[in-house]
Amino acid sequence: MPKDNPMVFGNARLSVITPTLLRLEFAKDGKFVDEPTLFAYDRTSMLPMDSIKITDLGDNRYEIVTSALTINYHDDGFPFSTSNLMVYYDLNGKRKKFTNRFLPKNNLGGTVETLDRVTREIPMDDGLLSRDGWYMIDDERTDLLTPDGWIRPRDTNTHIQDQYCFIYGNDYRSALASLGAISGRVPMTRKYIHGVWYCRYWDYTSDEFLDIIRGYDENDFPLDNIVFDMGWHTNDATLGTGHNGHLNWNGYTWNRELIPDPKALIDSVHARGVTVSLNDHPHDGIRPHEHNYAEFAAAMGAKDGEVPLFDLSDRRYMDNFFKYAHRPSEDMGVDFWWLDWQQNYLYPHVRGHHSTSLSWINELYYRDSQQGNRRGAGYSRWAGWGDHRHPIQFSGDAQANWEMLAFEVKLTACSGQGGCYYWAHDIGGFRGEPNPELSVRWTQFGALSAALRVHSTKDKRLDRRPWISGEKETKAMRRMYHMRSEMMPYIT
Repeated sequence: MPKDNPMVFGNARLSVITPTLLRLEFAKDGKFVDEPTLFAYDRTSMLPMDSIKITDLGDNRYEIVTSALTINYHDDGFPFSTSNLMVYYDLNGKRKKFTNRFLPKNNLGGTVETLDRVTREIPMDDGLLSRDGWYMIDDERTDLLTPDGWIRPRDTNTHIQDQYCFIYGNDYRSALASLGAISGRVPMTRKYIHGVWYCRYWDYTSDEFLDIIRGYDENDFPLDNIVFDMGWHTNDATLGTGHNGHLNWNGYTWNRELIPDPKALIDSVHARGVTVSLNDHPHDGIRPHEHNYAEFAAAMGAKDGEVPLFDLSDRRYMDNFFKYAHRPSEDMGVDFWWLDWQQNYLYPHVRGHHSTSLSWINELYYRDSQQGNRRGAGYSRWAGWGDHRHPIQFSGDAQANWEMLAFEVKLTACSGQGGCYYWAHDIGGFRGEPNPELSVRWTQFGALSAALRVHSTKDKRLDRRPWISGEKETKAMRRMYHMRSEMMPYIT
């Protein structure tokens, strides 16, 4: 009879992580996985044996009891299945049976990766919470995190089962607590991340950026962060894969025609109590037109004019990428990056790995943002289970209409069930027809979101500065902006 937790039964291992969370593993060679993954990030939690009661029922059958579950297991030498594992739990005052046959029926919803080009409500991914009282996450094919912090593929030929069974009945809080126990807690954020942002896809000059900040002051609106969209960098690339038929989305050389002295502009913005973030489409990396290409190419051992393909699997590449793409702007005072990754069609997975490019790049960017012993600051699309460790999340370029506003409210409420606790939306919608009333209602919702962040596409009719829609709308939005500021001590 097992004396320790995890409990090993030949080639099977059962771990009781919390009273309501089980891990089921089967390895043909009896070699189990203790390394973390991007989902199973924290291996330190394990229910102590004095909180578990084990009874030997004979014939290799065992009863394992926690404060919430009764587990009947037959050690028959085969993977965990409906034939050898049954877990009993309470739901709505009745005894129910769980098996690891994954047939969810009554899930309460979770989140989505992005709202790019979404115009109305769409199906959401599963969340952790279900009226069935259980949910299961299959982690058997995910990459492992090595002790030095990189990923490597796991052996799925011998280690063939790795399932996390959240069995919580009506106790939804325990389900979310169990998610934190195995996947890590949400880290403390930077305070200003949760404030008021101005963002617009527009090629502003230095003077125009400062004029925007003056406008917030003069019209009695708070402002915490201003985003420089793609106009901050040059538009003269001739090589690369590009995006949307254009080569200029990716860039790291400041556009001196619009912003002659970037550091002076950033210093001026900071002097006004506002932080600076930059839009970043990193999929083409550093190309020959960039100001420090020669240094980057030398560091990569590349020939002159050669373009090393962006490679998330290569530690050398990513170290040099951050050094030459990000450090020069950060040295000028840039506070954080908006990782605008939209290239899943080019790089759906990290080369040679099972991890999605979005999940791994979010991890790398967040780690890099912690340099200098700072709190991390992420802003990127949702990458799935485990991405709650990289707050905050960007919901993408949603259409400006009433249906989308209604859906964003629902999505935000449900996303916590998927572990996504901090959405920041395009308040007012990214593209669509101007509608001052819609902007006001969206602002009222945004005042209660993770950040009050306006954004819109490159359309001269669409500017989300809150004082330009009319006197009645300005007054209503000013009330919401001030309420948001008054709530900051409670939010952070």
